[in-house]
Amino acid sequence: MESNAEGSPEIRSRRRPLSVWVNRLASVAALLLTSGTLVGVCLHLTGHVAHITELRRVGVPSDLFGRGAEWTMINGYYAIYFESARMLGNMPWKHLGVICLMIAFAIWFFRLPAPKRVRAQWVDKIPAWIKNAFSAIFLSALSMTVGFYLLLVVLLIAIVPALVGESAGNQSADKMIDSFRTGKHYLNPAELWRENELMIGGYIVATSTDHVAIFDTEARHMRVLELQNLEIRTQPLSFPRNEESYNADNK
Repeated sequence: MESNAEGSPEIRSRRRPLSVWVNRLASVAALLLTSGTLVGVCLHLTGHVAHITELRRVGVPSDLFGRGAEWTMINGYYAIYFESARMLGNMPWKHLGVICLMIAFAIWFFRLPAPKRVRAQWVDKIPAWIKNAFSAIFLSALSMTVGFYLLLVVLLIAIVPALVGESAGNQSADKMIDSFRTGKHYLNPAELWRENELMIGGYIVATSTDHVAIFDTEARHMRVLELQNLEIRTQPLSFPRNEESYNADNK
């Protein structure tokens, strides 16, 4: 009885060597690391594409306004979030219900018991070399087809982050352009001063260490300037500008 007890599965599972658990933990850690790397790459790609698409659409050279990796990943996260919310808001739920019913019907149909098949006698009369040649050709064609569709799926998965970023960038740029046309700005008003002289007033679109892109409200077009001896003065949206004090300061 003691020997049987010692050889039971429970006892053996308790006596598993430490290396087994170490290998499992290493596999899980490798899986988490790979998943995290893929998510980071997707976020960075989405954020970068959204950034350059938005700038190019409003007429600003994107090469002058590079962003760091952290900013790009955060921008990608917001791009995915807003695009997912917009997609869910525009989702045709009625059509999805019909598609779900069709899939359920297809699953039910394929689960039906298959009818008994009687192989024809002429199949047994075919020479073996013909059967082998036909099976080789069929398997090679099947493997090429499966490989092509797998490659297509991989390409589609790789394209998705770029498509999401492009869509988010276009949406943000359209919102910005619409605000410039209607005058209902969601950006903070800003002014560029040089030696106590007002140079440009408008809305800043992008900044870098060397350049600033600003929508000139007076000229009604976008301008990109070098930040040499320029002072940026902004005003929060919650504090509307007092025209009398503003005019007094400019005198």
